[in-house]
Amino acid sequence: MTLYSLLLVAVFVFQDLPYKPESEYAIRVDLKFKPRPTEAPGKVDLSETREEYEKRNSTTPLPYLILYLTVKESPNGESRIRLVRDGKQIIGNRKIEPDKEIKIEVGFTDDAKDKVSGYEHIVYFMNEDKKERSRIVITIEPNGDYLINGEKRGRF
Repeated sequence: MTLYSLLLVAVFVFQDLPYKPESEYAIRVDLKFKPRPTEAPGKVDLSETREEYEKRNSTTPLPYLILYLTVKESPNGESRIRLVRDGKQIIGNRKIEPDKEIKIEVGFTDDAKDKVSGYEHIVYFMNEDKKERSRIVITIEPNGDYLINGEKRGRF
């Protein structure tokens, strides 16, 4: 009986947070073209290929993605947000301001597709006690698919 009780508690404790309903937020996509910042010209990496070197030192404008999240409403006592990018916290415990845009810089789409940086963003919605209530998961797949909460929204 105690094993059954422990399993029951584990199921409820380790459940994933629910996704925030689409009617409560909006995401605007801003795709620009800009050149990649140049690195030190004397830097040599013996392990990189010629294509990687040319990609790193290219002056050709590349697609650069910025997302703008607008929270329309926050029911269920959600009053704070936390933003995690690629497993690292970017914004911590910020108060939600309804209808104000929150800038989420994804970066160069090639880097996001290659899983270098900006490939996953998770926005957690919390109550005043900092308990997570819901979330929005934004991912960019290696094939360029752009997903919000597991639902395909486009391709870059």
